[in-house]
Amino acid sequence: MRIAFLHMTMGIVDRGAERVVDLLATGLSQNNEVLVIQAGRVDSSKKYLCKRVYNLESAPLVAPRNFWEKIMFRMYLDKSSRQVVGFTLEATLEISKFDPDLIIVMNGAEQLKIIKHNFPNIKTVVFGEAGIGYHDKNTILAKPDLFVALTESASNWANKYRKGNTQIIVVPNPVELKKSKAIDLHMLSPIVMVAGALTSYKNIRDVIEAAKSNGYSLLLIGDGEESEIVAKSLSNFPSDFRWVKHVDPDDMMSYYLASDVFCFVPDQQEAFGNVYIEAMAAGLPIVASDDPIRREIVGNKGIYVEPHNIESIKLGMQKAAKLGKQKYETELTRFSLPVISKQLGAIFHDLIN
Repeated sequence: MRIAFLHMTMGIVDRGAERVVDLLATGLSQNNEVLVIQAGRVDSSKKYLCKRVYNLESAPLVAPRNFWEKIMFRMYLDKSSRQVVGFTLEATLEISKFDPDLIIVMNGAEQLKIIKHNFPNIKTVVFGEAGIGYHDKNTILAKPDLFVALTESASNWANKYRKGNTQIIVVPNPVELKKSKAIDLHMLSPIVMVAGALTSYKNIRDVIEAAKSNGYSLLLIGDGEESEIVAKSLSNFPSDFRWVKHVDPDDMMSYYLASDVFCFVPDQQEAFGNVYIEAMAAGLPIVASDDPIRREIVGNKGIYVEPHNIESIKLGMQKAAKLGKQKYETELTRFSLPVISKQLGAIFHDLIN
């Protein structure tokens, strides 16, 4: 089977969706020919084929910053959306050369429409990485052959917008972690770790404020459009803190192992949260948003709190700090890369036959 991934920001950043594509392309390449088409620099060490067709040096903004940008964003007229269109049009030549059996579209509805128009006889697949909201809704309405929801909650939501012959299945994101040793952070325990892009709906500032109120040490990993606001929140942080803007995915486990609590409380717009699984692999007690998606990922051992409620998050941190290390072996099995790759390989084979 010949599988083409189309993801503009591959080779530029290695956030959640980019990391997922890298893992899936690696896993699926064991038994299939895989091409990843991207706008970032190509890493020749990958186990799959990469092609750069549209040169970008930096990723576009994750979210609009004001009312006007929000309108342009919703109408797909913002700079990022225009770049996606340009990238997709440039990618068509490489797709024709590769002649795939299916195309995995990662950059939304407008990209999907272009691919369906230019390759009407090739099956299209979309992963619900954007989360419950208008982006994934518009992508579903553009009628991919297959929509992969990351949780049962997302699947139930997606089915309300399903049109035509679109199939909807549930397959979680995979996670592959390398063995590591804890890094010495030189901070007092308990150390609360939060990791994620500094985007408003991820509510990183609320975690900072709750840790500040508790007098706990804080490890923040991430960068984004709210970096200046976050810097102000940290300017009067009373305890030890460390802010690392970028960590190579292979080194992340060292930071989890050095922490005592993991806290991430995004809005329900957050599609999944690979960081939860990474924290589980490190045995950290987890403070998460009390919503169906987070409960499905973390399970009964999670400590669930109300997003935007500093007091709720504060108390959740206190409970987690008292719990100490946890064991999640059973919960982690379904997220392993070999399991996910085998599952998707069978699903894709059925789709094209």
